[in-house]
Amino acid sequence: MIRTLLVLVLWLTASAPAQAHTRSQSMSHWTVEGDALVGRIEADALDATRLYALGGQRSLEDTFRAHVQQSFFATTDLGDCARGAAALSASTPGRLAVALRFDCPAGALAGGVELRSTLFLHVASTHLHFASITGAAGGEAEAVLTDTRRAARFDLRPGVQGETAVSAFGRYVPIGAVHVWGGLDHLAFILALVLLARGTVPILIAASGFTLGHTATLALAALGVLIPHSATVEALIGFTVAFVALEAARGGEQRLSRWAAPVAAALLGMAMLATLGVVGLAAASLVGLAIFVFAYPRGFPRGASGAPWLAAAFGLVHGCGFAGALGELDLPRPKLLAALAGFNFGVELAQAVVIIGALLLAAGWRRLPAGRPAYATDALSAALFALGTYWFVSRALAA
Repeated sequence: MIRTLLVLVLWLTASAPAQAHTRSQSMSHWTVEGDALVGRIEADALDATRLYALGGQRSLEDTFRAHVQQSFFATTDLGDCARGAAALSASTPGRLAVALRFDCPAGALAGGVELRSTLFLHVASTHLHFASITGAAGGEAEAVLTDTRRAARFDLRPGVQGETAVSAFGRYVPIGAVHVWGGLDHLAFILALVLLARGTVPILIAASGFTLGHTATLALAALGVLIPHSATVEALIGFTVAFVALEAARGGEQRLSRWAAPVAAALLGMAMLATLGVVGLAAASLVGLAIFVFAYPRGFPRGASGAPWLAAAFGLVHGCGFAGALGELDLPRPKLLAALAGFNFGVELAQAVVIIGALLLAAGWRRLPAGRPAYATDALSAALFALGTYWFVSRALAA
């Protein structure tokens, strides 16, 4: 079982694109000084070496300074701010820092400012820039700038305060809940898990396993430690639904044992197609999944007793899916942990509602004539299996 779990973890980490382990990040902090916006921009020296791809023979420090000079723009409601000359600033070993000043129209910064950055985007399209601004009244605002969101508006009015940890938590709770309630694949997986676990206590234990799994990869992905391949993750979420639904049906354990080798072979075939560019999924992920499927009947607890382990394992995949949704949002970096906690709490809240609804439905099934509940479970498992298979195949072909 432990070997199988290790294989699954390796499969997930291998699903990242080549640049995932070196995803570049930078940060800047800006302060309002009268009608001037004064900033300090920092980045790792290793990230700055990417800039040599743009050409030039200058030193690394001067290359970074010149790049910063060209990469930031500030605009207010009263017009653009005049950009001054960037200057190198003292920094810690392994880091580079540049000071930059914008002179804005008189009184314009009292309302707010839009900051735009293209830092590193020409050499690293996945670059993240964390920007924060402290207004004249002391309030602080922050934003994450990316290739798809290069500009952010900062409200610097005296009565407007920066977001607190509590407000960040509260803002992301409904976002997490809506992502589950609006995501049919996540709902289908939870329902399939309820069918597999059978019974209130086993279901709660399995739900806890799912929580541990998706919390781990959600946090790792949001922190930039793990950057999964989104197309692969979306396809594999469909696979998790089909896999759990099949085992939840009567005789599912025997079917999985019987089909493990053919399914693993088919996944290896898809991996070969992925290397040829026919299938847009990560080949390493498909190989890892093939190994998992083949090893599952031989090294994993089966049926209801194995539901928590299976939920935890597949929760790793769903956590990467949650992280994909979270990555499209404006995460407040100084309140990142609070935002993550709020999003995750929203996910758990939505999950609890689904489980309660499923338990109420199960209570109604038990009142059916003898034998009918089992047939109802098989019918629902078959529907979920078909739906999960459709998602996996269609998403794999569309990637």
